[in-house]
Amino acid sequence: MNPTQQTLILLLLVFLSRGAYSQEPVLSVEWTDLLSQSDLEAILNPPEMSHDLYGWQEQLDNNPEATAYNDALQSYNVNPELVNKRIMIPGFIVPTAYNEERKITEFFLVPFFGACIHLPPPPPNQIIHVSYERGLTLANFYDAHVVHGLLTSEVINTDIANSAYKLVAEGVSIYSY
Repeated sequence: MNPTQQTLILLLLVFLSRGAYSQEPVLSVEWTDLLSQSDLEAILNPPEMSHDLYGWQEQLDNNPEATAYNDALQSYNVNPELVNKRIMIPGFIVPTAYNEERKITEFFLVPFFGACIHLPPPPPNQIIHVSYERGLTLANFYDAHVVHGLLTSEVINTDIANSAYKLVAEGVSIYSY
């Protein structure tokens, strides 16, 4: 074996030892996938509401049949099948931290534009707190982005919103429809 072949084999062994081939595949996830089964069932089967009476929150508060639905609107329950998995999910970015270069290094990923700015915010299990060490600059807050990385279950409470998920981003890019 010549020195070039030895070097190539050594590089291949180093590459393999770092787990490049042992990483799990990235799962493409939709926002409803993040809900626990009970929360999904509650959201899909909302209680009857009337537009003639008082506000929607009062109707939910005064209707014992609405308990599961009301709880789902504030739920921290996560989907255990996605915890500690590498996922890819589209959403909108709500910045929460910047580095010294003014790049966004932490943000909430939310399912629709304006979430967390308007009240009420989505349930905590519909908000992902993302940390992205490389950082990114947003050209337009209206653009949807795709984020991929390792999803874990970690409660993050801030003045802006509460999150039941945390994701360490491996990459962020503009979402193309």
